[in-house]
Amino acid sequence: MIITALRHALRARGSETAVLCHTGADTRPLLSGLPLRPDDPILDLGSHPLGRPVEVPGARPGDEGAEVGLVAVLAATTTDLHRALTASAHLPRAAHVLVALIATPGHQEPPLPASPGLGQWRDLQEMRVRRVDRRGWLCELFFPNGVDTAEVLDAVLHGTRGRRRGPAVAPSAVLHGSEASLWRPGDPRAHGVEAGGPVPLRRVTPVGDLALRVGEGADRPRWADPVVPVVDRVTTDTDSWERLAGAEGRTRARIVSRTVGPVEAIAPVDELTVNPVGFTKAERGPLGDLTVHGDRAVVREGDKDLVAVAPDGTVTDVDLSRVRHLRGVRVDWSGHTGPAAAVRAVASLAAGGVPLVSGSVPTWAAGLGRPLADLLTGVDEADLADRLKREEHSVRLRRAALRHHGRRSRWRALAAEAGVPVPPEPLISVVLCTRRPEMVGFALAQIARQRGVDLEVVLTLHGFSASLPEVAAAIASFTALGLPLVVHEADADQVFGSVLNDSVARTSGSLVAKWDDDDWYGPDHLADLVLARTYSGAELVGTGQDFVHLQEVDVTVWRGRGSEIATRFVAGGTLLTDRVVLEETGGFRPLPRAVDTQLLIAVARSGGRIHRTHGLGYVLRRTGGGHTWSEDMAYFLHDHARQWFGWRPSSLLEGEPPPLGRPTTEYTGEHR
Repeated sequence: MIITALRHALRARGSETAVLCHTGADTRPLLSGLPLRPDDPILDLGSHPLGRPVEVPGARPGDEGAEVGLVAVLAATTTDLHRALTASAHLPRAAHVLVALIATPGHQEPPLPASPGLGQWRDLQEMRVRRVDRRGWLCELFFPNGVDTAEVLDAVLHGTRGRRRGPAVAPSAVLHGSEASLWRPGDPRAHGVEAGGPVPLRRVTPVGDLALRVGEGADRPRWADPVVPVVDRVTTDTDSWERLAGAEGRTRARIVSRTVGPVEAIAPVDELTVNPVGFTKAERGPLGDLTVHGDRAVVREGDKDLVAVAPDGTVTDVDLSRVRHLRGVRVDWSGHTGPAAAVRAVASLAAGGVPLVSGSVPTWAAGLGRPLADLLTGVDEADLADRLKREEHSVRLRRAALRHHGRRSRWRALAAEAGVPVPPEPLISVVLCTRRPEMVGFALAQIARQRGVDLEVVLTLHGFSASLPEVAAAIASFTALGLPLVVHEADADQVFGSVLNDSVARTSGSLVAKWDDDDWYGPDHLADLVLARTYSGAELVGTGQDFVHLQEVDVTVWRGRGSEIATRFVAGGTLLTDRVVLEETGGFRPLPRAVDTQLLIAVARSGGRIHRTHGLGYVLRRTGGGHTWSEDMAYFLHDHARQWFGWRPSSLLEGEPPPLGRPTTEYTGEHR
């Protein structure tokens, strides 16, 4: 269907020029045999050098740049299209834009383009979105006059993620080089620049705050811009084994190691498409191998190649979907193009949550970073046959990979290297509302050990005073840690939903997290939610109620529900969302109970998405009564994957901190 659609589009363009683009593995041969004219260029958007304009001799001049009749973009996967989006800023405007995705992962939304916000598409004449085979999509948009092609591609990609774009990558960038888009995928606002600069101006302001040049490094001209700093990186083939075998390659490797840390020298993982969404519980599946077959690295199951890794180490969202049935993947370090490509492939699989095991990590793979390297050697194949241990290992891998190799972290490191300031990470306002004075110290201790995030706490005392001795002691212990705390006292007869809204009104963070006073939270609970918010693009994120401690019978059950999925339900004590989402949905309803459920319904009905990440860092406490969730104890005892006597959380919870406000000698671990 894709080739048929391309033929029809080429016939319909009349006398005007067409530009055909491809990106991703095995896409170029599909364009052979089409009815092209001599002035119809074929362009590899995945490798087009940023800073080099696309020359289209047959394009006609327009008020806002060159225009053609048709621009068609054929992408193997969403990951490939995301990378091509950055280079698409060099494409001419077009009256007919065709975007074809050959394959997409099963969890992805249909690519329904949303019009940009300044009236650019008011003259849109027709839009078609069609499924191609089982996993592909074809989008065509028709205009009477040329429109910005990159804007159309951006709208198509935006459609695959719902209405929300997620947090932007800072600083704003200008790019040069054939692999520059590998460092900044999915950013149509990143401008190309010549190798020596200067950075173009938009009126009187540079179009970017940091320039990145990616290339060989030997013949780079002197950087000419006195305002915008530049950072240099080499391409992934610079340290290929073939080139490292010669003196020239060894010299380059030494230069790189002197000028930048091994992790920061590696092109980042595109976490918007390469992430744990779609993770499955496949502890009974076969083991695969990341190894060499023929002349390239592959993920292999027995004698079948599931994934062929790109020479630059890129692993796509579709690649991840092809290995989800595997229990895990063994890493063979001998089968890669070179060190940078090997590190990128392993980091990408880890970011996708694929359970990896490895023997000793070679010194040349230092670009992984010590945390990720240690995790690869910290488990064996037998551990992956245990469902819980397998998922715990997956979570640790994805944390390390996304935090050290994601786009956001890499560009913040580049900014620090160049001395470019970036906005602070978002402040999380934790809303803790309680009717129980005796639980204040317990809850604050759970919050105090959160790491990897900036937070403040709004503690609402519902029907009692902060002057109670145990409450005052807990508050004093918390504030002594240097963490910001706002204390609010609400009347006992005020309805719970209204109390929560008053609490939110006292917050100052851009993100709001709801916290329950009697549940257990691991130290990475909030950091994991922020990660999930970044890669899922969801309006609201939370965890499932996977671990439940039945206090009456002192039993812990693990329900083992699916995670990393779009859903309608997450645990009420784990909600994290933006303040603006609460405003758009009307906040918490003024009800005495079920306020969490009502918020989830409101988000879903307003078109927002809810994402459930893993629930291994959270334990729900279930006592005899007083819960808004009406299921009785028998429900949990008969609906579980595993159970233990006593308090038995996942190892990711890292134990239980003593409640604040009590001398350590008084704490006896009463909830264990």
